[in-house]
Amino acid sequence: MRITSPNRRQQGWLKRLGRAALAMVCMLGTLPLVAARQKKPARVVLPPEDEAVIRHLNAAITWYRQLADANDSAGQPSDQFYLDNARSLARQALMLAFQSADAQADLQKPVASDASENAPSPTSTVQQRIATSADKTAALITQIQSQIATLDHQIPRASGKRLHELMVKREGLQEQLEFNKTLGDALQKLSTFATGSAVVAGGDLEKQVEQLKNSVPELLAKPAADVKAAEKKPAATPAAAPAHTEGTGLISQVSSLFTRLADVRQANELLDGAALVIELARDVQAPLRSKMRETIQAGRGLADQPPPQDEAGIEANREKLQSLTEQFKQISSATIPLTQEVILLQNAQASLRQWQSSVHWGYIRVLESFLIRVAFLLVGIGLVLGFSELWRRATFRYIHDPRRRRQILLVRRTVTAFLMAIVIALGFISEFSSLATFAGFLTAGIAVALQTLILSVAAYFFLIGRHGVRVGDRITVSGVTGDVIEVGLVRLYLMELGGPSSDLHPTGRVVIVSNSVLFQGVPFFKQIPGAAYVWHEVGLKLEKGGNYPVAEKKLLDTVNAVYADYKSTLEQQHRSLEGVAGVPIQVPAPQARLQLLDDVLELVVRYPVALHRETEIDNQMTRRIIETISADPELRAAAGSPSVRASKT
Repeated sequence: MRITSPNRRQQGWLKRLGRAALAMVCMLGTLPLVAARQKKPARVVLPPEDEAVIRHLNAAITWYRQLADANDSAGQPSDQFYLDNARSLARQALMLAFQSADAQADLQKPVASDASENAPSPTSTVQQRIATSADKTAALITQIQSQIATLDHQIPRASGKRLHELMVKREGLQEQLEFNKTLGDALQKLSTFATGSAVVAGGDLEKQVEQLKNSVPELLAKPAADVKAAEKKPAATPAAAPAHTEGTGLISQVSSLFTRLADVRQANELLDGAALVIELARDVQAPLRSKMRETIQAGRGLADQPPPQDEAGIEANREKLQSLTEQFKQISSATIPLTQEVILLQNAQASLRQWQSSVHWGYIRVLESFLIRVAFLLVGIGLVLGFSELWRRATFRYIHDPRRRRQILLVRRTVTAFLMAIVIALGFISEFSSLATFAGFLTAGIAVALQTLILSVAAYFFLIGRHGVRVGDRITVSGVTGDVIEVGLVRLYLMELGGPSSDLHPTGRVVIVSNSVLFQGVPFFKQIPGAAYVWHEVGLKLEKGGNYPVAEKKLLDTVNAVYADYKSTLEQQHRSLEGVAGVPIQVPAPQARLQLLDDVLELVVRYPVALHRETEIDNQMTRRIIETISADPELRAAAGSPSVRASKT
């Protein structure tokens, strides 16, 4: 359907729509100003006297809560009594402060202006205007919807020019309906925002006192009328709290020291808070006393005046006296609770001073115990270090053997570390029962994890014992033969020897063996202490039918001749060995014997050889035997090739 251009009526509607849109834009533009005007009255400036009352109540509530949260878990059992007494007095004082504030609020009620109470605020005026516009817009929307419904009923029956007019009219009404709906939504949002942003903040003293009273709901559990009964009733003595057990270790004492220091600081803060509340209470009380003096002076002045002669004057004087009496009652009802509050606060200060003295004494006691503990710890460490230094000097003075000196100094370091650990443990730890349990589990874990290391350390003390291993000893362990070059706490260091058994020589390698090999069932061969010799032998094959006794005598004489060069050294070792072992031992000497082999007879002469001279002695023995055989034709004819070797038995 073709729509023609709008007629004059539509143009009029469009103008009205434009004006309405402009009005809505202006209204929305003034919304921030309205909100700003609503926010400004949020903080009501009270008179100085009312401000003093609110400051007094805030300080009293803050001090009451600090006292309720005071720490009473540490210290003497009497500290609990002092704190409970101070808390009870603080509760009564706070109730009296509220009682005085209520009386002062009642005192100000007659002064309030009825005109100011009934005067509409700018906020309520703006809200009323917005609500009126919203109602008008809603009524207009209903009217337009009714007109559109009528047109919808007429359009199906019309035709021609009449149909065109109805359609144009319906379109205009539809545009009006959409605009008014938009305007209604905007007014609804504006009304909701204005209503929600209209914050009612207590505008007078009575409301603010009531708000502060609601912030301490525990006071409402006990009526204010019971304050006098609570004052007359003696405070019940609380059950003695169990004494705080303080550890004797340094860690526990440091913790107790900081706790006591915090208690001392808290006691000082509570005393300062009580003094502040008393000062503010007196500030509130000062103008009330001035008013009371003025009231008393006015009453006395009225009484000193000559009585009026007429009945009207007498009635006027009576009304003035009644007004002054009522005013005096109201002022005294606000002043007396403040005086009672100051007295209770002073009593609370006395209890807090007793608590402060107890806490301060406990702090000094813990500090003295801590300093004594530190002194004993330092003395213990000094004694251990002095003992270690004396041990070191005695070792260097009386022990001249480097090996023994090194071993004793190693034991000294171990003992010093152990004693130092004990002294530090005694200084820092007080619960030895839990420490013993922990040490037991720790020791078991260490024993399992370091089993080999512990066995090596234990074997070290066996190795350095009276008949143990020393540097220079020749040992054979795990199939390795070598000379000991160092005996460590957990390891043995050997210089490996190689070659035939009769000609052992260093291979240039160092063998490291764990000391725990002593407990592992591995064969461990060691030279006899004090007997640094081994047995070698000379073998000579004889022909059958030869002169065996002559050959044996000549060969034995030759061996004895070589043996005589180092015989004194072996005899000295033998005497030392007898002194160590304590049993008689045969002196080593060359021995001859005959061995019957398959086809020949072998003459064997065993002889001792000093360690570290095996090659030299065997070479000398070989040359002498060859010279003896070469010089004797009979022996040369009856003997085979001689051999020099290590003895197998």
